[in-house]
Amino acid sequence: MAMHLGPGNGYVHSAYQVTDLDSIAAGGEYLAERGYQRSWGIGRHIQGSQLFDYWRDPDHFMLEHFADGDLFSCDVEPGWAPMSTSGLAQWGPPATRDFLGASPSPRRVRDVIEALRGDNEMDPARLLGLLKAATS
Repeated sequence: MAMHLGPGNGYVHSAYQVTDLDSIAAGGEYLAERGYQRSWGIGRHIQGSQLFDYWRDPDHFMLEHFADGDLFSCDVEPGWAPMSTSGLAQWGPPATRDFLGASPSPRRVRDVIEALRGDNEMDPARLLGLLKAATS
């Protein structure tokens, strides 16, 4: 599970486990033929170590195919890892602006302004940290 502090809340993406790298690649071909656009991938995450491939459907919702992730049990202590663009993948293409949600939109600007005025944990220092992570 991944959680992060951001200016808004809502759906980020759905993830679907497939059997292996071949299935990830075949799934990508299938999606491309049906008008989906690759958002980021193919690569391997650092946290969880799984292979990944992210796509946007024609309505701009994001989905992920993944395989070969680490298995965890109750013997593994939960932990924290810093959120940075460079810390998202062991290998693969650089994370795209689309994947990072770094393309400005009127809704995103409104979410940021409302978050800064709201009674929550978002403040200018944390917002600056998010901007640094998105451009790292």
